[in-house]
Amino acid sequence: MTAEALAGRGVMQSPEEWDARNRVLARCMSDLVNEYAGTDAAAGARGLDVGCQKGALTDAMQEQTRLHWTGIDPTIATPRQSSLGLELLPAAANRLPFEDGAFTVALFANVYEHVLPEEREASLSEIRRVLAPRGHVVGQIPNPYFPIESHSRLPFMGWLPMRAQKAYWRLSPVPWEHDFFVVTMRQLSATAERLGYRTVHASNFNYPPEVIPHALRSAWRMLERPMRVMPWAWQFVLQRVD
Repeated sequence: MTAEALAGRGVMQSPEEWDARNRVLARCMSDLVNEYAGTDAAAGARGLDVGCQKGALTDAMQEQTRLHWTGIDPTIATPRQSSLGLELLPAAANRLPFEDGAFTVALFANVYEHVLPEEREASLSEIRRVLAPRGHVVGQIPNPYFPIESHSRLPFMGWLPMRAQKAYWRLSPVPWEHDFFVVTMRQLSATAERLGYRTVHASNFNYPPEVIPHALRSAWRMLERPMRVMPWAWQFVLQRVD
């Protein structure tokens, strides 16, 4: 079944819950951009949304920050525009079609866990290349060790080795294929700091109840205190060091 047909069933979010999730994510990411890079951004400062998909988050960043945004995604076949008319280009994080220092901020929200492990360093290095001196990477990564793994909606998926994950995935209620790799905030920071960044912000993050599928909200409320220690995700800001 398609994602649309499954929306609102069991552990799948309804359209309203998905919209709430997107609003919360956009607000959190724009708040970090504005705090670390946006309020003093010079006229014409640019932001790059890495892994923009159809450009919904790109548009939200355009509306909620002072930067002018461009999106890239390897799933885009040909250049197109977002709903607000922003440029969306076919490109991957490890091969960016931009000049050195073109962007003040790169957004990397729920994307790094989809980057092949052997391409992580190349991707962070290429993003650093297109950042201006002292530019920032703002993003979020899900916690792969959260009891209900976010991509599969299955218990303890992220604790398993890759071969076992792919076998276990057959039980997943989601209509998409396995496409994530286990990575933590500590690992991201360590890799980034080897490549010329410093971590200037890292925090635990959990979505509010209105984002959670209705069938899971009671459990979500009961887990609220443990989730302060074992969060659903981490949000971060990296700064280019020169």
